[in-house]
Amino acid sequence: PEVDIHSPRKGDAEDQLKAAIITHLGALGDGRKVMLKLTLPDTDDLYLDLVDDPRVMRVLALSGGYSRAEACQRLSANHGMIASFSRALTEGLTARQSEQEFDRTLDAAIAEIAAASRT
Repeated sequence: PEVDIHSPRKGDAEDQLKAAIITHLGALGDGRKVMLKLTLPDTDDLYLDLVDDPRVMRVLALSGGYSRAEACQRLSANHGMIASFSRALTEGLTARQSEQEFDRTLDAAIAEIAAASRT
């Protein structure tokens, strides 16, 4: 689920979302696991206990409209989350770029996002 990054109550919404996820994780049947795709939170490591939960396979971070630089900075502060940044990945790519320019821009984006995912 995404939380609007412009919401004045974004932090409250994230806390409510986390509480609801924890409640629903408790209702999962034996052996069932989930993957979560969540907007990068305002509070660093807000979802760390979900990352460590045995019922959660992965916690993926949605860039949610942040620039790639800000999304990567926020991701680096959220240990165990990995990027799911389709929009941020394509930031800076245009049809007018040469193949070499396109490849360099894409390679730099991949490297930046991958580095942020290694926390």
